[in-house]
Amino acid sequence: MSEDATRQGGEMRPPRHGLYPIRAVSRLTGVSAVSLRAWERRYGLIVPSRTAKGHRLYSEADVARIRQVLALLNQGVGVGQAGPLLAGTADVRLVADPRAPAPVLGQASDPWPDYVERMLEGARRFDAVALDIIYNDALSLYPIDLVASRLTTPVLELLGAEWPDQEACIAREHFFSNFLRNKLGARFHYLNGYSQGPRLVAACPSGEHHELGLIQFALAAATQGYRLVMLGADVPAVEIAAAARIGDCRAVVLSVSARMEEDALAVQLATLVGLTPLPVLVGGAGAVKCLHAIFAAGAITLDTDFNQAIQRLGQCLGQPQGAASPDSFTLGQLVTVQK
Repeated sequence: MSEDATRQGGEMRPPRHGLYPIRAVSRLTGVSAVSLRAWERRYGLIVPSRTAKGHRLYSEADVARIRQVLALLNQGVGVGQAGPLLAGTADVRLVADPRAPAPVLGQASDPWPDYVERMLEGARRFDAVALDIIYNDALSLYPIDLVASRLTTPVLELLGAEWPDQEACIAREHFFSNFLRNKLGARFHYLNGYSQGPRLVAACPSGEHHELGLIQFALAAATQGYRLVMLGADVPAVEIAAAARIGDCRAVVLSVSARMEEDALAVQLATLVGLTPLPVLVGGAGAVKCLHAIFAAGAITLDTDFNQAIQRLGQCLGQPQGAASPDSFTLGQLVTVQK
């Protein structure tokens, strides 16, 4: 039997020896093989066993620990602090605000403000080399959906907010958008070729020209095993419906920015929902602004957070083969247990 995990009943299961190779673990958790190796070498978070030829093999306990690490990272914990937290040796400061979802670490433990500031500076200097170094460093430690939600999306929003107050602000936004489109596009096409899960058609509706949010969602979805038919920006509803039918897709995913007018979106959604029996899911900042239009058309909203959006998609379609359901472990539960 192959070293790779086998698929049974729509789920990823380990081979008979009960251990997963690194590629299977990456599929199960959404953490790239590069990140898994970095977590091992730099932080000792997971120490897999090895075959006689030196190939890594992960147990069920290793996979569970990876999911616990992911839960912490999603709450803003730096990867360097995840190990001490899981071991019960970290100093956790409780927050007094009752609205806070969980205890948080000190500000110094959060890696994202520094990443964001460095990437902003690189974009302001039109320094593609600096952007490449920062982006690759973040991707070596964190899953792509987390890098998108905590780093590249905030940078893009901050650059857009500078307009028209700073010199070359539009040029900077376009420069960063082009950098990100190239990085994400290449990675998406690679991952999408290996995906085996439900097929989705992904597009921006007619009149929406901002496609970076769509590309970032598509990359996060491909990481979780979904296969995507990417149509890009400014696609009429009739064309989206036709692509979904011909491509034998299970759902339609639209991305809309905050600049999308609600009346225009309402017309597009009403037409699209009338043309396809598939669920139509709408994400992006514009989905928050246009809730009434989405609900009135019978469409479904997606969270602006990519991880939550993937969970919502999974609830609508069922988890794709090879995708892992997010673990319910939280930092608050961890602290409670440690007490």
